[in-house]
Amino acid sequence: MKERGNRLLKKLDVFAGIPIVFILGLLKKIFGRKVNCSPDNKKTLTIGVLKEAAIGDLVVLSGVLKDIEKWAPEARLILCCSKENFALTNLLDLNLNVEVIVLPMSKPLELFKRVLSLPEMDLWMDFGQWPRINAIISFLVKAKCKLGFKTPGQFRHYVYDIAISHSGDRHEIENYREFLRALKIPAGSLPALKIIPKSIELSKKFVIFHMFPGGARSYLRVWDKRYWMELGRFFLERNYAIALTGGKMDFQEAEEFKIELEGFNISNSIVINGAGKWSLEETVFAISKAVLVVSVATSIVHLAAAINANLIGLYGPTSSERWGPLGKKSRVISPLLDCSPCLNLGFESRCKDNKCMKMIKVEDVIKAAKSLVPDL
Repeated sequence: MKERGNRLLKKLDVFAGIPIVFILGLLKKIFGRKVNCSPDNKKTLTIGVLKEAAIGDLVVLSGVLKDIEKWAPEARLILCCSKENFALTNLLDLNLNVEVIVLPMSKPLELFKRVLSLPEMDLWMDFGQWPRINAIISFLVKAKCKLGFKTPGQFRHYVYDIAISHSGDRHEIENYREFLRALKIPAGSLPALKIIPKSIELSKKFVIFHMFPGGARSYLRVWDKRYWMELGRFFLERNYAIALTGGKMDFQEAEEFKIELEGFNISNSIVINGAGKWSLEETVFAISKAVLVVSVATSIVHLAAAINANLIGLYGPTSSERWGPLGKKSRVISPLLDCSPCLNLGFESRCKDNKCMKMIKVEDVIKAAKSLVPDL
């Protein structure tokens, strides 16, 4: 059973999760426990972090993990993730003693067994914005101090010793940094990843296209294929190869797009389909070698920004002020519409016509590309 975007799990999380978390919150109040959110010895600290689901979220969180490392370099970090974002953990640029625990989020019995087997921790931070299952996990975890989000309308904050107000009016990294500020830990590091050299097929001069958004309401973040075709022709005519990235489910669509680009019959044109072929580490390596990355609003923008690659992010329903790339070489193209952005946590919008994405013009993308790549 897939974890991210699973409708059954989401319904259970709402209809069963909310009352369960409320009851657990009452039990916490009635029985209590000794709480210590000001540990004395940073050298012996054990810190637990929970960040399941999206790769992009964990990339953004990497900046906060770096701040934790600077504050307590000898601490032990237990990073609890899911199979959806586990592959990223090997790319985190950390020198901490990190133990990665993969939680089977779609298998409740196995999940709770694994959670109960976790060692006692000094600090526990749940960075989930809305899932109630995270709050249930947090209740079961043995920790002297537990922190988690109090997100408007999500009814999940009752089990935490420190409830962090989640705001839809600031970038998500600022929401994450509020955990550190609550603990008086200096915050300010930007997301960063390691680049691991790989042997994959690459051209000397190429641009990456990432056409495929993921997660809930992904169809709202699609940029029309006709625009991608026009943009692709622009680069091919200037002797830039194009590399396509995506997941295994995107391979066939990427292959069809590759064939259509090749149908232009432009002399010496090269189109590489890495969708479903390249691992996450290989994709990050390819991004590091690309002249430019053009992507819809999905994890690739955060991967590219974290290694300071030239990047153009196409943002429509997703707010770039909330979820935009944080790299110095990043550009965002986002139309001005009264109804956009309409996504905060990723699932709120009921829009069926993504006119905001349709308003992103190819010429605007080309203009942004020229500002990053002078040779164009």
